[in-house]
Amino acid sequence: MKKILINFFYWGSKNSGIFRAAYNLIKELSKISEEEVYILTSFPLDISSVNSLLYPKEYSKFLHFLKLQKIFYDVTKKIKPHLIFNPFHVGYFFNKKIPQICVVYDLVHITTFKKRIPSFIYHKVFLKKLIDNCRLIITPSKFTKEELISVFNINRDKIRIAHLAPDPVFKKLNLSKENFYLTLNPSFPYKNVDYIIKMWKILRVQDQLKIIGFREDFKNYINFLKKLVKKLNLEDKIIFYGEVNDETLIQLYNQAKALISASLKEGFNLPPLEALACGTPVILSDIPVHREIYGDIGIFFDLNNEESFLNALNQVEKINYEDFEKKRLEFIKRFSWQKTAEEIYKIIKECIEE
Repeated sequence: MKKILINFFYWGSKNSGIFRAAYNLIKELSKISEEEVYILTSFPLDISSVNSLLYPKEYSKFLHFLKLQKIFYDVTKKIKPHLIFNPFHVGYFFNKKIPQICVVYDLVHITTFKKRIPSFIYHKVFLKKLIDNCRLIITPSKFTKEELISVFNINRDKIRIAHLAPDPVFKKLNLSKENFYLTLNPSFPYKNVDYIIKMWKILRVQDQLKIIGFREDFKNYINFLKKLVKKLNLEDKIIFYGEVNDETLIQLYNQAKALISASLKEGFNLPPLEALACGTPVILSDIPVHREIYGDIGIFFDLNNEESFLNALNQVEKINYEDFEKKRLEFIKRFSWQKTAEEIYKIIKECIEE
């Protein structure tokens, strides 16, 4: 029997979008794989049909990365996999013999947000080496595919597209809408949450804005946002929640009038899909990837036009929820981890059988 080695030796939080995406993908792949599956992981996994190889996380990303390369060396020597699958953009750098597939979600840290020096260096230097070592690259959008081609001069035939999907926990509940809007992930400036805060002041929006989550290891932007709210005297209108558990997030998604994302750039942007899975409209900055993924259902605004943002809020107030629900159900049917896993498994089989 052939063997697949999946790299889930993840350093970040279990609440991150990358963790959720990789975990759900691995879970679905394990159900359909005809090969023997081994998983390198830093988290205990409740997936019974795979061989979990559990290693503790290191206290720093750099040491974690070095440890992964040593683990790869030892494990590949022992089990001799026919393919390595990396469901995020870190893999086996000292390998040229074993076919390898890598998922690259975006290039934000070298094209838009360059202040995180370690991330910039990794994406600029090491990611290119990994891409060169990989047989195929998977991205979640056409936009990211074209950016990879442009930035790294990759042959477009080497890149495949497979959309992300919402975690199954995100569902519509029997809850009434309340007078607030929601925005998520205010850790990095490219998320552009300060734009939404300024619009709340300029347009004198009466509803509350609830800002969910931030990363402990990157507090500069969230501190800037809190100071901005205080400066604009919006402390009664704008509420910071910090990290919340799934139960609370699902409730907030369901009760919000809409989710707002003012991002300057994204590779896919998963929270709008989660909000839609919970029955909530999405207001999105008019950037290419938002149009590509959410063009059939999103409410779009021009970041350079204040009236455009006001019109987006007004569209939410006028929504016919019976019509929206029909449209939402048709839209959300396109996205599931089962479908994505089936698409990626075909790519895996293609690599193994070459």
